[in-house]
Amino acid sequence: MEKSMKINGRVVIAVMTLGLGAWIGSGAGHADAGVIFPVDPSTGALNTGAPATVSLFQNGRDVTDKWLPAWTPGGGEPVFVVFNVQGVVTAPTSLALVPPPTNPVFNGTTNPFLVPPKTSAYPGNCTNYGSDTTADYDFNTTAEPVTASINGFRLTPRDCGGMAVVSATLNGASYTFIVPQDTNLNGIPDIWEAVFCPNDSCHTGREDNDPGPSAGSPPGDGIAAFDEYRGFIVSGVHISTDPRQRDLFVHLVNPQCLPVGTAPLTSTASLLGQPAVSPLTVFPTDGSSLFTNLDSLISGSQIHLLGYVAGGTNYTTPEWVDRFVLYSEQAIVLPPFPNPVSGFVYTDGTNLTTTAPADDRVINQNAVFPIGVTNASTGRPMQKGLRLTECVDTSLSSPFGVAGLGSPNGPDNALIYTARIQNYINNMITGGNKPVRYLAFQNGSWALLYTGANPATQDDRNKIISKAIQFYISMEMGHSVSLTPSLEGTNRTSYGYHHAPGTGSNLDQTITTKLDKSGFNNFYIPLFYNSGDQASFQLD
Repeated sequence: MEKSMKINGRVVIAVMTLGLGAWIGSGAGHADAGVIFPVDPSTGALNTGAPATVSLFQNGRDVTDKWLPAWTPGGGEPVFVVFNVQGVVTAPTSLALVPPPTNPVFNGTTNPFLVPPKTSAYPGNCTNYGSDTTADYDFNTTAEPVTASINGFRLTPRDCGGMAVVSATLNGASYTFIVPQDTNLNGIPDIWEAVFCPNDSCHTGREDNDPGPSAGSPPGDGIAAFDEYRGFIVSGVHISTDPRQRDLFVHLVNPQCLPVGTAPLTSTASLLGQPAVSPLTVFPTDGSSLFTNLDSLISGSQIHLLGYVAGGTNYTTPEWVDRFVLYSEQAIVLPPFPNPVSGFVYTDGTNLTTTAPADDRVINQNAVFPIGVTNASTGRPMQKGLRLTECVDTSLSSPFGVAGLGSPNGPDNALIYTARIQNYINNMITGGNKPVRYLAFQNGSWALLYTGANPATQDDRNKIISKAIQFYISMEMGHSVSLTPSLEGTNRTSYGYHHAPGTGSNLDQTITTKLDKSGFNNFYIPLFYNSGDQASFQLD
């Protein structure tokens, strides 16, 4: 697919490939590859009439029309900068990375590296990760071979979405280049905008117009377009999110409610993860995702699991601001508290507290254009993710889950009582040990999705327990994004912030069961959110 546009009076063709954009300019350059034009060193305006251009090489191939900076905690993969004059590779007589300004000011409305263009030094390494404040690139001004006949200069990203500004003298003339090319000078490269910002929808980079999952949903996800481009570290991998789609960040803590002195990362008590040597069963047992039901709220690709090891134990993570210490259902003595405490315990960086610090769960701590609820102590807006904590307490038989009602920016910490769910389902099956069937509400009616053996086997039990855990997780996560903002029920029966049992939504009050005349023990377990739920989806 081709799309033409004018840049400074010259026609440029954007060829959509590999999910990004391939830029092929009408000026001279390498065959079948794009080039980067120089800019005015004072204003950053593109100069497409200059004889000098830049090409980028990686692994011996020209990637100018594809390359975007990327970084993970393991480092960034370098690219090689090659200089051309009238399409001929030319060695510069002087070369430098234009340094960032001293003490750049991040006021939430202006990118301090654009005018005049200077190499960026964005806070941290990604929108949600790191604390580095130095230049976002390392640049080696000693030439290295990139192909058998071409030399280039190694440029290594130290940031998920940094902007490199390179000055060079070529054939006696001075040039300045922005790498990758950024024609409209908003900090977002042209090739990324060509895909994710149609009709110049990210013109300033401050836009937050992500539509909701259904008509009527409030727009926005608390992340500005520029900060979505820059991206996030998600379970160790760098991703750029799409400013046309809302994103939700979730972190699992498992297990909690353990005996005093038990280390969370070595415990085998979790039903959601365990060391490989443990004999316990990890749910779900059918190969599906623990968050399968939640994925029906928005596309699963828009739900990002931070610091997550599937089937493993998960505690704190550097992929958001994490103040969590532990959760206990029973009162315990935890120094420096002089008296027993229960519930969630956090750290404010120095002391322990039972009040969540204001920045706990913040996922945009390094945002250049922060959006969300303003932190009174820093004056910067914050957008938060959701924490889901597994509690293995069985001192009570219910509830199966708990969450605050509101948005991620509220005091929301959801709990899932996995061992209670396991006990409940086992008890429901044991009463007669009939064959089980699992049904979910699809396309307006209950559909049979699984039939077990007669009598029910352990695999059958595990199947129903798995689906129940997935259902209760989606219910509590749904409360945390205000999917049922109003109390529901009748004059005689209250369903709380739920729908009536049997409605078929992940926000149903509970699972329903029925022993039918054929002898089957039927479990009606919702799998999806309904359209009304989705319309209430709130992130602010």
